[in-house]
Amino acid sequence: MKKKVYTWILISVVLLSCTALVIANQHRLQSSQATNRQAVLTANKPLTDKVGGFVWLYGYKKGSTRNRDYIKSQVIAAHSTHLHYVVISILFNNKYVNKGKFDFEEFDFAMKTIKENGLVPIVVFSSNDSVDANEYAKNKRAVLNKYERLIRSVIIKYRDHGVIWQMWNEPNGLFWFNQSNSGTNAAQVRTWVDFNAKIFAYVRRYDPNSVFLAGAIAGNYSDSKQDMRLAIQNHITKYGDALANHPYLSSSYPDNGAPENLLKLNSRKFLLSLTADNSKKAVRSIPLVTTEMGYSMSKSHFGSWSEEDQANYLARSIFVLDMMHQPIISLYALVDEKNGSGEWGLYKGMSPHYVSKQSARLISQLLSNLDGYSFDERLHSDTRDFVLKYKKNGQRDRIVCWTMDDDHVLKVSGQTVLVTKTPQIVYEK
Repeated sequence: MKKKVYTWILISVVLLSCTALVIANQHRLQSSQATNRQAVLTANKPLTDKVGGFVWLYGYKKGSTRNRDYIKSQVIAAHSTHLHYVVISILFNNKYVNKGKFDFEEFDFAMKTIKENGLVPIVVFSSNDSVDANEYAKNKRAVLNKYERLIRSVIIKYRDHGVIWQMWNEPNGLFWFNQSNSGTNAAQVRTWVDFNAKIFAYVRRYDPNSVFLAGAIAGNYSDSKQDMRLAIQNHITKYGDALANHPYLSSSYPDNGAPENLLKLNSRKFLLSLTADNSKKAVRSIPLVTTEMGYSMSKSHFGSWSEEDQANYLARSIFVLDMMHQPIISLYALVDEKNGSGEWGLYKGMSPHYVSKQSARLISQLLSNLDGYSFDERLHSDTRDFVLKYKKNGQRDRIVCWTMDDDHVLKVSGQTVLVTKTPQIVYEK
């Protein structure tokens, strides 16, 4: 009898030990996954690990050599500009979806090209299927079930590929099945926040090392006040590792829509002003990221800017958002070609013979000379002069400076510098 008791005790001890080992291993795995995600969203990482651009994959006929050249040329241009990320869209339309399955052939080509060029993909989801847009009004659940299945299949296919996943593109606008009230109607917002939660759950389940960006919300926080307020009320901050938005600025804002307006209109402080007390802790702690921001050289609903202003404003956008501790800063768009109305790109012309605009040349020059440098502090107190210190271990500091006013002289790092509206780097002696 005693022998049986001892045997059962021994078996119990072994089982408990095995269970404890499994739990410990699971805990270590989850801790490792969290560490991987946190590394992506570290606010003080080098600027050159933060900046990206938008690459459109659907310019020409599906499967054509011309479309492959279009994709490849954009990715090569992103690499040449010293970008780290490329935002790419999975577009669910009837040319790419057949019998409930997405045709991955062209997207596979894009992912392979991105990897070969040492870039990191940020994948956003969207659809322009007019049939589903009409069906949504009659049978919303059936439409959402279809896209949940499609998105799940994409995440499973590309898990462990180093993808950063993002919510459905601009769900508070017409991209949400052509619903004109998708940002201001409480029930509509609740629906797409729930959809956001479903995608987040898929990412956690199937690709837990990867980051998921909630929101992908159209507009800066001031322009999308009601949208943001409703999304936060529905706890969108619980369903993502970071909160993404597209803080475009209209030329009607001060200084012709200069990016320094973001310091007020797209600040965490502004976001907190839209937040109820019971949600403020979550809003204070979640990383904020930008996955689209741009200025067009031809007429758009935001305005139009000269080539010089476009270059200065895009470059300054990067530094302003870096000052705001954003770990991902992606511009719209990499090229003009096939990116809708307007001339948003850093490059003009047609693939594969893109021509760099002032914006591409300026951003490339600044990033190449700040490789590995991280924002440290703002040195100058004048609200319209910007003097930013960048640091890198083992290297002398580098100072980035510009002014919102007319050209004038400043003392920067003991040197007399003529500051202009174009960001420049001053090297410490």
